[in-house]
Amino acid sequence: MKWKHILLVYILIFIAFAGLWHELSYRLTIKKGELLIPLGSNAVSAFCSELPFKRCISIGNALEAPKGISWNVQMDKRYFDLIKAAGFDSVRIPVRFSDYAKENPGYQIEEEFMSEVDGYVDYALELGLTVILDLHHFEELMEYPLEYSRCFLAIWEQLSLRYKDYPPELIFELLNEPQKNLKDDVWNKLLAEAVFVVRKENPDRFLIIGPDNYNSLHRLQNLKLPDDKKIIISIHYYAPNDFAFQGDPYHESYKELSNIPWGKPDEIKRLKDDFQKAASWAKANDRQVFLGEFGVNRSAPAQYRELWIKMVREHAEEVDFAWGFWEFCSNFGIYDSNTDKWDEKLMEALID
Repeated sequence: MKWKHILLVYILIFIAFAGLWHELSYRLTIKKGELLIPLGSNAVSAFCSELPFKRCISIGNALEAPKGISWNVQMDKRYFDLIKAAGFDSVRIPVRFSDYAKENPGYQIEEEFMSEVDGYVDYALELGLTVILDLHHFEELMEYPLEYSRCFLAIWEQLSLRYKDYPPELIFELLNEPQKNLKDDVWNKLLAEAVFVVRKENPDRFLIIGPDNYNSLHRLQNLKLPDDKKIIISIHYYAPNDFAFQGDPYHESYKELSNIPWGKPDEIKRLKDDFQKAASWAKANDRQVFLGEFGVNRSAPAQYRELWIKMVREHAEEVDFAWGFWEFCSNFGIYDSNTDKWDEKLMEALID
């Protein structure tokens, strides 16, 4: 009988080691200069053939406003009814979680704020919308990634635990537009750690992750991802910037611009080439792409704004990207909350 006890001990040791290795292999790193690169970041497995949503819109300038400061959109549950009725199958909710956590012990997110977020998420899901919960405007993380990485991971640990029993129609977007000092390998390492944190409680939930430099499609080649079949890649598109941001008071470099047209053959060719570049990367890496933001400021000439939105949407669909319009009823919006009316021409450009 002694040999059976010895064999049992070896089996238990092997099982324990296998479990530990599974966890460590996700986090194990190789030094590259002063940065750490997660193993498996170039691995490819069998990815989902179809995204769980196709037509999305963000409710911007609401919950991602700084704590204690109101921007020009007041969150309202009826917006979800309007979005559903208009033909969108999903809604993106940008939230500045960091302002409600960064100064608290253990980076605990304020419960009162979380209860408010819960209400919007629950309501949208009840309507049958897919909900993308987006960590937006974590500006301190962009400036000081090492100092604020623990806060970032703590936020996702809490959100992951809070929503672990929610249906798969709730999708987590780990971070909107990595930029400034959060770039290249710094972002690659942090996103891998965030995926690891979320997967503890949400092993099968879809996650959305984008490249650095504002989710630029031209940075896709720098994005290194864990071997995870439920990661959707997000890119944002506002090219050319002078056209898309003209007259926008929130962008200092563009607020004095006006009457800039769009639609010349070379401009349309650039759009097609850009999307084909992203589509080629997606095919080579067996990934699905979400055009997570695109839009034009209301100050742009109406006919060119309509043309740009239509062309971007059509070309995104041609290369099988899901898309998310920026945004609902603020400076880039297509709904007027004062008159309670959609911009009919822009809606025709978006939804046939």
